[in-house]
Amino acid sequence: MHEMTEQWAKEQNEVTIHVFSIQGLFDSLSEDVAYDQNLIIMAILAVGIYTFIALGNCSPMHCRCLVALTGLICVMLAYTCGFGFMFICGGEQTGVHTLIPFLLIGIGVDDMFVMCNAVDQTDLNQPAFTRIHKALGHAGPAITVTSLTNALAF
Repeated sequence: MHEMTEQWAKEQNEVTIHVFSIQGLFDSLSEDVAYDQNLIIMAILAVGIYTFIALGNCSPMHCRCLVALTGLICVMLAYTCGFGFMFICGGEQTGVHTLIPFLLIGIGVDDMFVMCNAVDQTDLNQPAFTRIHKALGHAGPAITVTSLTNALAF
């Protein structure tokens, strides 16, 4: 069919024919996703590196590299579990789903920074349990409200 339209288009000067098919649309979308996949990986690595630099200070007292690593692992697990649940329910992946890692990393990294800042604002002379209890009591409602808002919006 494609060869016939190309032959006819060569014979005509005023008319151009473009053949549209669903398979062609899916092929084009797959090519776009494959092209963007490298950019997505680079962006995720850039956010991960920024998180390690911002949370992993040179001070041994405030070094939170493990917190950054754990937060990024939680984001990856959330992404994997969300897609697994979607596939179990019979959903299909589309091109829009390639944007979800950016959203998840943005929300997850933001919550890590909020919790670390809340811990920094507590008294260093108190035991760790008391400091974390007060920090999560202060930051927990803000994180819950933003998480509920994001869940309803997306």
